[in-house]
Amino acid sequence: MSKWLASVQSLEEAQILLPILPDILDMKDPSKGALGALSVETVTEIVALINNRCQTSATIGDLPMQADMIAEAMTNMARSGVDYVKIGLFPDSNLNSCIKDLEKTVKTLNAPVIAVLFADKSIDLEIISLLKDSGFEGVMIDTAIKNGQSLLEHWPLQQLTTFVSIVRQKNMLCGLAGSLKIEDIKSLQPLEADYLGFRSALCQQQQRTQSLQLALAEQVQQAIS
Repeated sequence: MSKWLASVQSLEEAQILLPILPDILDMKDPSKGALGALSVETVTEIVALINNRCQTSATIGDLPMQADMIAEAMTNMARSGVDYVKIGLFPDSNLNSCIKDLEKTVKTLNAPVIAVLFADKSIDLEIISLLKDSGFEGVMIDTAIKNGQSLLEHWPLQQLTTFVSIVRQKNMLCGLAGSLKIEDIKSLQPLEADYLGFRSALCQQQQRTQSLQLALAEQVQQAIS
């Protein structure tokens, strides 16, 4: 049975979710892109608020595939005490060498690192083996362009099944996200990903930059239980 991840953009939204915390409380700034980063200070405050009542994760921003820049951002975010640090991997001729150059940081960081790939960008799933060798704890598939199209509009179930199977064969955590709707849960749960991630489904008018609503979070929690 898949667990669920909910993304919040502020301390106030994290407080809204306290009555029904998800399995992973994720932190990002949706106004700054697919994986826009909150400040380390804000993430630290939210981690303290949660106080180990659920796991936490935080993104480091939509950064270019430059290992030194990513390593610095990962190291800074890990200081917040978050359980997982998430980094987006975007198509780039330098991508493989960037991942290899991140290996030392990934393997010595005091928080496991989750790689995020994008279904609406070019992806070679062979990269999952490289991520495993480089010390990454897990892999998520998401969407980079937030135009209301969900993950299932980019990848059919068969392609998602293959993705989940490859990640799980590597004994890595596997997550599915990307403008997922409540009604997508029924289709995605049989794939047995570790986590399904939600942001827009929790917000007013299904708009990811709008404020999170407790009632919508309750609907997701009930649907995934």
